Amino acid sequence: MDDVMQRLVASPACVPQLPLDAALDAYARLGFRNFEAFTQWAGSHLDVTSDPAAYVAAARERNMRYTSMHLPPVKGAELDVTLAAAVQASRFAEAIGAGVVLFKADSREAYIKAGRRYLDLIDEAGIGVTPVLQNHKGTPITSLGDFRQVIDGINDARMKHLLEVGHFHRAGVLWRDGYELLAGRIALVHINEIRGDQSVSFGTGEVDFAGLFDRLASDGYAGHIVVELELDTRDTDHEHTLREIGQGIDHLKAQGLEKLA
Repeated sequence: MDDVMQRLVASPACVPQLPLDAALDAYARLGFRNFEAFTQWAGSHLDVTSDPAAYVAAARERNMRYTSMHLPPVKGAELDVTLAAAVQASRFAEAIGAGVVLFKADSREAYIKAGRRYLDLIDEAGIGVTPVLQNHKGTPITSLGDFRQVIDGINDARMKHLLEVGHFHRAGVLWRDGYELLAGRIALVHINEIRGDQSVSFGTGEVDFAGLFDRLASDGYAGHIVVELELDTRDTDHEHTLREIGQGIDHLKAQGLEKLA
């Protein structure tokens, strides 16, 4: 198997209409061996109240595994209940083998109020996952200033970070500037080809992947890289999206991705 595929992760966001079995089949055909699990909205989302063994078996049948998982968001108006749900989902993530979880909240205030409590709770429960914060345009963490406020407010080195290249670019932030803010605590990377604020086919956008891969390799980044492609046709023509992802992997290799193999 191509060594670089050990580092790449498939994202349900690319083909959100597909149920889990169909999504795993489609990504396995493209050579993916890793999958980022969702707990909401996507057709492949996992039910964290169900038996994790069934999900593990479904991935194993395709020679795949779950490497990261999005947690349900903590909500400021229902802090205790939603915080408990995030902890429960983290235990589920550990059970399916997802070592990184994306910690989310519905406001920067909720991130700050709940962040350290969440870290203490998973530590006390012995849940072995690495939580990360994620920027995403249109959410409470959109800009560098938003990210800095949340990082400083939580003020706990146990909380790591996701370098979300695509959504930094959508917000007018170069990945290099995001990298400088998060350097030393990056536990996951998401990549998406962007032109302006739109997701476009790899090789037709503005993201400096060659520079990104050089920086990650020189800094010894050892984590996974989630491949995202959110074309306008993703809801109506998933086969087109999948073909573009396959071609996109070739483009990423040409930009130096294999330095991270």
